[in-house]
Amino acid sequence: IILTYSLTSTFLLCATFTLYKKYVRNNKESLPALFLAVVLDLISLICRTLRYLNFVSDVESLRAPNYLTLLLKPHPEVSYEKLQIKDDTINIILYRPKVIKNDGLIVYAHGGGWVMFTARMFHSAVSWIAHECQMVTISVDYRRPPEHPFPTPLLDVHYTVLWAQLNAQKLGIDASKVVLMGDSSGGNLAAAATILHRDDLEVDKHSFPPIKAQVLIYPVMQSYNYNSGSYLEKDLTNLRKYVSYYLAGDLSLADKAGDHTQYNGIPAYWSTVVDTSTTGKDLEVNRALTSSPNNLDNAYCFPLLDNDPSGLPPTYILALTRDAIRDDAEHYAKWLEHNGVEVQFVEESQANHGFMFLYGTDECALRYLKDLAKFTWQRLE
Repeated sequence: IILTYSLTSTFLLCATFTLYKKYVRNNKESLPALFLAVVLDLISLICRTLRYLNFVSDVESLRAPNYLTLLLKPHPEVSYEKLQIKDDTINIILYRPKVIKNDGLIVYAHGGGWVMFTARMFHSAVSWIAHECQMVTISVDYRRPPEHPFPTPLLDVHYTVLWAQLNAQKLGIDASKVVLMGDSSGGNLAAAATILHRDDLEVDKHSFPPIKAQVLIYPVMQSYNYNSGSYLEKDLTNLRKYVSYYLAGDLSLADKAGDHTQYNGIPAYWSTVVDTSTTGKDLEVNRALTSSPNNLDNAYCFPLLDNDPSGLPPTYILALTRDAIRDDAEHYAKWLEHNGVEVQFVEESQANHGFMFLYGTDECALRYLKDLAKFTWQRLE
């Protein structure tokens, strides 16, 4: 009994200190944001334990905690309807705020490591975006890996944009005022879909207007090198899993993600905008490789690998100081600016990854929502 009591007490003290160190000390996030983060971490720990005991699969253990987000309520002044497009293969949620003051359209790609979340889980967040931007907004419920690996999620976002532009009159929007927006892996999809749209303006004999602007919220932008500043001393296990599930539909690339020797040469952005003094060690590229495996060097997978982003629209990028992927956001901003693209780059030093969920309860998230809404409006005038 004494031993059990001692072990239990030690565990609780360690857990309390870990949570305090991670979420409370020097943290300026709201209590709802902290509470959600703590609960998600605790449930994730339980799910990982169940995965270790083979009660659930790896994908199930990644997805299960995030159903808590369904408890977040949508904005009361935004209506919505669920639609199916492209022969009922793509599900979308169409949001209409009570007050619409701009005839543009936001197409939103949700985050969650490509694998975890659904559009329904972002119901509250996207409704707040529609309300604050006072625009019709579409949330794309793209099909997720590993069941549907690349390029399916990207093409679902791309086809949604094309569908909206073809149906602009019915939707009551201006087809030339489309903004692509996304967070985390959704920021990756939004940026990649913007590149794809630029390269694919004529489809099935239809000509489409270019994307007007893109808004990227702590986006995942590369898998070239995880041995750089903001990646150092971070646990990248899940990130490598997400990348592998997205590209291959399994974990076969988990040990290759972020390994620069898997690439045939050095990407243009790396030798142009990256401060190589922060990379941890010099690059030794395996030039014997004739091609990289499973799209690791594909700019439609990782937008930082786009060698010529000069034709891209004005871009808003939000980075988080605490994020492993923080440097990617800054590198993309610098790479776009280097190629003549208008960029507004902002960085939040106190919030954790995923904080933009809580527009309705978190003052920090709402402040950045107003900021990106202002950027969007100014680019649509």
